[in-house]
Amino acid sequence: MIETARSNSVLLSVRICLNSGAFVHLVVVALVLLNVDMSTDNDPNVRVYTIVRWLLLTIWFNFVFLTYYPICIYCDWMESNGRWEDKRAHVLRKIRDVVMTSILLPTTLYCDTLFWRTWNNDRALIAPVGIFAYLPHWTHHSLHTISGVLVILDLIMVPRKRPPSILPGAIITTIFTSVYTATVAVSYANGIVVYAVLNMFSRYQVWLLILMSYLELYFFYTLQWCLIDIVWGKKTEIKNEAKKF
Repeated sequence: MIETARSNSVLLSVRICLNSGAFVHLVVVALVLLNVDMSTDNDPNVRVYTIVRWLLLTIWFNFVFLTYYPICIYCDWMESNGRWEDKRAHVLRKIRDVVMTSILLPTTLYCDTLFWRTWNNDRALIAPVGIFAYLPHWTHHSLHTISGVLVILDLIMVPRKRPPSILPGAIITTIFTSVYTATVAVSYANGIVVYAVLNMFSRYQVWLLILMSYLELYFFYTLQWCLIDIVWGKKTEIKNEAKKF
């Protein structure tokens, strides 16, 4: 299991403010995007995005964030009030750490870096270009820049330590990714193209893309533990480092 050390009052206050702001920001972005209506567009490929948007990986991990931030705020608030040993807070801390390290961090960094690489080369590979006229440009940064910054800040502000084995977390990453991949595949089989690239690539290229996606997710998952070791030190050092932060 992932272990987390106690934090001092300053760090707790910073985290509570940051996570509260992140939650409000995400709610605002969600409200803006939910009010975007593409159903009357002349292009059927754009109209279908009224449904497709719920299948995007970005939407999936942001829904997870909407649950994650309140859990973080609650855990830090309980700790700041001297209730570190509370059973509910203890369970939620475990859930928080697993969700961040196994799902949110690797998925967010993968999605954000892939989005901007593709956006700067050929945005038609992401979606029909007509949909981008409906989306304020700042929402792209809200969903694909700020999200990446926030997971990195979480990584360096929460005093975690590497578990005895990172394999269980990698399995959770694999399960989440496989469920999402299967969802996209089933949607495609039913005539719903979640990503435009699926109609542009050959079957061989699609399988290669899937393989590269898994490898990139594993890369980010593994990299975070190296960064945690650098920021928070080894197992015997984490408690002292947390106190000094």
